[in-house]
Amino acid sequence: MFELDEIRRVVELHEKSYRLLRWVGSALETGTVTFNYVHVAMSASDAAKEWLRRHFANIPGDLRPNEDDIDAFAKLFSSYLTTSFELHENPKTILKSRCGCYCSWCAYLGAGAYLKTKKITKKSRKDADQLKTIYLRQLASTAGLNMSPPELLALAHEPDCSYNVSLATYAWELVRRTKFASQGEGILVLWREIAWIENRPRKNFRLEPDKIIAAEQQIMERIKAGKYIDAL
Repeated sequence: MFELDEIRRVVELHEKSYRLLRWVGSALETGTVTFNYVHVAMSASDAAKEWLRRHFANIPGDLRPNEDDIDAFAKLFSSYLTTSFELHENPKTILKSRCGCYCSWCAYLGAGAYLKTKKITKKSRKDADQLKTIYLRQLASTAGLNMSPPELLALAHEPDCSYNVSLATYAWELVRRTKFASQGEGILVLWREIAWIENRPRKNFRLEPDKIIAAEQQIMERIKAGKYIDAL
């Protein structure tokens, strides 16, 4: 289950990564930051970490991660770009004016205004459901219950529980994304389910650690109240 301090940390990193993405767009135009280093045989998160360290002094103080969090921030930031956005149809023509590197990190961040938000598809919705069931399975396991996939999916879509499941699963994935790679297009679906209403963003929406903790507790109460007979 979540620990409040950890959730506060990843939520802060999440907010900084989004604000940094918006700042980079204008900083590229003014030359405050550049893409003039070729990343050879680097993962996107390693390239992001190299870029962050190289430009650390140029990044506004309120957008910088703590030194101890650079690795986690780089993983989160790089996965956020590729999870939520896709490139212009002809990215190489964009990159020629930025640098000589064609790694996925430079391709996405260097594209700046040419990035566009990915569309929600049947596959991405299926991926989101899979992430929910994985999260709920491990949560049920801590309660000593072995819920079947149909039970997990039914719980995820219960009207009085679905929002909490989407919120808690998104937070769980944030924690994972600070350690590992993104889990694909389902992340964007989870975000839309918690941060959007009636097909548009909720005004002034922010992730709130206390609400994430409360959501998980409510899900656990619902799991314990259910009649699941297959004890572990």
